[in-house]
Amino acid sequence: MSANAPFSPPLPHRPAPALGRPASLTALLATLVGLSACVTTPTRMAAPGDLDQTAEVLDVGARAKGTGLFAAEDFQVGPYQVSHVKRGWTSSDSSSLGLFSSKTQKQGFSYRFKGQRDWDGSCEYRSKEQGLKIGVQLENNKATLDCSCRHGAQTVRLELKDEWKPLEGRLYVGGAEYRMSQIAERRTQSGMPVEQSLKSPALGYRVDSLRGSAIAAVEVLHPGRIWQQRQLPAEQREPMACALAGLMLYGPQDGR
Repeated sequence: MSANAPFSPPLPHRPAPALGRPASLTALLATLVGLSACVTTPTRMAAPGDLDQTAEVLDVGARAKGTGLFAAEDFQVGPYQVSHVKRGWTSSDSSSLGLFSSKTQKQGFSYRFKGQRDWDGSCEYRSKEQGLKIGVQLENNKATLDCSCRHGAQTVRLELKDEWKPLEGRLYVGGAEYRMSQIAERRTQSGMPVEQSLKSPALGYRVDSLRGSAIAAVEVLHPGRIWQQRQLPAEQREPMACALAGLMLYGPQDGR
């Protein structure tokens, strides 16, 4: 070093930054995994207790979540294939006279159901709203969902009505009559009790004999599935599955 060179003091030693704290990293990863589970785990309907161990389960495969004009809504349910889903017909009419008002609406869809035989299925939703305004609004709302499947002269039909609460219905297949009811969450996310209707959030529907024994059930949450009592007569299994597939296409009515 020359005599005229300026003196440079040595730089102070700085410790290398810590590579991380394992405990904090572990906690962060655990939090992310927990959040991921909350986001990705879908709500599913559990099998009714009186069907859980005694029913055959028809799981759904290859079902897209979208619905509507340009959506591919074909799917497999057990050994059966649902295809050619067509949504579209909708009509409404409203009128009013003084304090009285009335509105009716119809909408529906059709589909094909293939098993050992080919079935033509369809569902139609009809609603009627009536109101009378006399200081307060008095309303009387009624709705019906009719679904049917046809193969030649053979027809299976289900009808759900929410005129009376809770919602109830009937299923007619192979000369037999069954009772239908809705399976819904007890409360909404805000804590309000759910009033069963054709427009309330549903998990699914169940089918019982007129004496009250469990026969079948259907989950309408995506992707869906069907339970059928193993003792159900063989000639009723396929047409009943066709009608219940119509409820899967009708859906839970809350976007899930």
